[in-house]
Amino acid sequence: MKAFIFLLVFLSSFGVNAQKTLQYDLKVNDIFNVEQQASQHITQDINGVDQVIDNNLKSSMQFKVIKVQQGLITLEMTFKHMKMTMSSPSLGELLNADTSNKDDEDLTSKMFKGTLNIPVTMTMERTGKIKSISGGEKLIASMFKAAGITDEAAIEANRAQFEKQFGSDALSNSFEQMTYFLPAKSVKAGDSWENAYQGDLQAKNKWTLAAYNFDTYTISGNANTTMSNIDENVMMVLTGTQKTTINANSKTGLFKDITVEGVYMGDTQVTAGDLTIPTKITSTITYKILN
Repeated sequence: MKAFIFLLVFLSSFGVNAQKTLQYDLKVNDIFNVEQQASQHITQDINGVDQVIDNNLKSSMQFKVIKVQQGLITLEMTFKHMKMTMSSPSLGELLNADTSNKDDEDLTSKMFKGTLNIPVTMTMERTGKIKSISGGEKLIASMFKAAGITDEAAIEANRAQFEKQFGSDALSNSFEQMTYFLPAKSVKAGDSWENAYQGDLQAKNKWTLAAYNFDTYTISGNANTTMSNIDENVMMVLTGTQKTTINANSKTGLFKDITVEGVYMGDTQVTAGDLTIPTKITSTITYKILN
């Protein structure tokens, strides 16, 4: 009997600590809903005086699996809700946009409403690396339409700025931060691997499988980052670090929740006034599967 119990314990331990292939395992018509919350605390030293701005974003998205191939999964994503506030202790409330406000005449709210229920198609590898996204241009067109902006010159003048946030490339870079954390090799608890994010937030990530059981696994991540926002009037380049904790479903590969905490520091160059403004941003982003 002792030998039998010992064998069971040994086999159980072996199963948990053996090499695991962590990947997305989804089926056609699978649907999951994601809630994102992001907060930014921005401090800028303007001629010796600190100016503080707090940004808060809340959004919900629905993903539906529409195609599964051997190495690729294609999903259709739609935004379901978006809310953003911006405030400052010295300047007061600067922005309060919410797609759930039916009679809101705020221009930003109208534009956000234009993003709702417009399908974006995303194809990713089973590691979460996104291969392609299409539909970003439809999102942008819908935003202008919802805001009543029809003048072609005005649309073209502002299109580049919107593409930075809602264009297909920008969406791909943004979504990878909640999908692309799985290794291309088999791993066991304690093993590490690396990948990188591109875009306005570039990150060199080192991931570690912190814990694994047959239902849930936990991945921790550390990254060196470069955050940039560059246009003809302002150039902001900040470097920093990010710390990520991911709890995920061992069967599907989908995260249950993700927390990303970051600190970024550097300068903002303002061309018009030939200003150099020391800038610091601390941020926390969370993602949760709602169903």
